[in-house]
Amino acid sequence: MGKVITISEITEFPDTFESTAVGQESVLIEGGEAVAETRIYPAEVNDVESFQKYEIKHSQKYAIEGKIWNREFREILRTFNISVYKKAGFDFAVTIGNSKGNFARAAFKRLSNQTSVKCSPVEIDLILAVEQIIQSNSGIQINSGWFSQLNLPNLNNALLQGDDVNRGADWQRFKQTQGASLSNVELIVYDNDFPNGYILISLSKRGFLYCKKNLTNSKYLELTERILRIVHP
Repeated sequence: MGKVITISEITEFPDTFESTAVGQESVLIEGGEAVAETRIYPAEVNDVESFQKYEIKHSQKYAIEGKIWNREFREILRTFNISVYKKAGFDFAVTIGNSKGNFARAAFKRLSNQTSVKCSPVEIDLILAVEQIIQSNSGIQINSGWFSQLNLPNLNNALLQGDDVNRGADWQRFKQTQGASLSNVELIVYDNDFPNGYILISLSKRGFLYCKKNLTNSKYLELTERILRIVHP
């Protein structure tokens, strides 16, 4: 199973931690007050050369129906484990995890409000990003794009895909449609480390990357940095 990568821009991030940084807030769970907590601390082992690894333990309110000790519930305080990577000269914190990117964003928001770890969400203009990728001659091509908020007669969302999809008439028309948004693109990233010579990676305008392949964290970071240096230099 693949993993979700989130990209956040670093505003402040201590070089060393004297202790675990902790952010907390009160939430109501099943009518009772509970403390939702986010902790970040250096990992015991750095598994990717040149990157510093940190671990986040993040809890937040989560809607789910269940039963325990004959008592039904519809929400819990769920804990998520997220790995964070940063390195010198690279102004971004990259998270890698099995959960949706929204949870990593929520974790950084709580930390930014209450600790010295401050990272802000990265938003990507995918219309511009596609042009930057095309002009970069970087071995990356566009495989598909998801347009939303088109507000055209009988058409609000559209998936365009295929060879040279970004050169097609519909792509050119949609990107010039007032109010429309290119929400997600799937990239063909050519790389000799893969048997077929390439890998598919999705990039969203919210700064999330998703790859269906189960890769090493080192490879995820290599691909993320390769893409990011083009679309958010």
